[in-house]
Amino acid sequence: MDWFRTWLDQAAPAGRPVLLVGFSGGAAFAGGLVLDDPPRYAGAAVLYGTLPFDAGLPTDAGRLANLPVFVAQGDADHVIPRDLLDRTWDYLLSESGAPTVAQRQPGGHQLTASTVHPLGDWIAHRLAFLDHHGATPTGPRPRATWPTLPAGELPGRAGPRPEVSWTIPQQQESQNAPADLQERLYDEVRYRSGVDVGPSRISVPGARGFTLREGSEDDHAYLVPHVQEFAHLHPAHDGSLHVILPPDLAADVSTKGWGRPHMWAGTRLSPGFTMVHGPRDDHELSIVLGIVAAGHAYASGVSAAL
Repeated sequence: MDWFRTWLDQAAPAGRPVLLVGFSGGAAFAGGLVLDDPPRYAGAAVLYGTLPFDAGLPTDAGRLANLPVFVAQGDADHVIPRDLLDRTWDYLLSESGAPTVAQRQPGGHQLTASTVHPLGDWIAHRLAFLDHHGATPTGPRPRATWPTLPAGELPGRAGPRPEVSWTIPQQQESQNAPADLQERLYDEVRYRSGVDVGPSRISVPGARGFTLREGSEDDHAYLVPHVQEFAHLHPAHDGSLHVILPPDLAADVSTKGWGRPHMWAGTRLSPGFTMVHGPRDDHELSIVLGIVAAGHAYASGVSAAL
């Protein structure tokens, strides 16, 4: 990859956005480049291929935080071993921390219109976002400070990560929060300073939105800027939330296993648009409330505090 980096530095000096798109063996090449140096790139498309897991590159949790990724695979692909395809899919959609648009199509190892059209749409939205808002720092983040959590640190979430849908709408599909904890979470958030409640303006029917009467003028500090919605709680069968967070805190949430970015974060939506998993017990409720408090502070335009 050294020759490519040399060519890239000449063709696109540091500071210029570079999106990598690779098919089959090129997918492994593109994946290797972003794993090796995530901050160098503005996005990557991994098409009908695998990440190079045996190349000695880091694949730790949060490695691709805030880096939009597009992944496409064929259900009947017999060229790339299925275990490598599945491992690539699972890593990108969970531990990597990347906001990942995923396409799993009928058929084998070939590009089709049903993949190319969404890919083109994803590239267009990513470039438009960069043009209007600039790049969000990507890759492993320094230690995040949480004024809304004890000791200023987000602990790791215990156990495996929940299953989450890879299509729109983004929903939590396992380890769902008990109904009483969902209601306690709702009651705690609704009484925070300046908060109003009502049906979410962006989520599925039955989702309850939290809006601010007054808040930041930064559109990135909201899920829905024109109504100042900074969080919403999904219906009872789901129990997760979407919350807006500063990008470094959003990266910490996905790295520590408390949630994952929305697949459109950094393309169609704010880079801090984050799913937070529903709490399974009282301890997790206190942590989730601290995460939401940080989102409330961000949207309010004030310093967060315990």
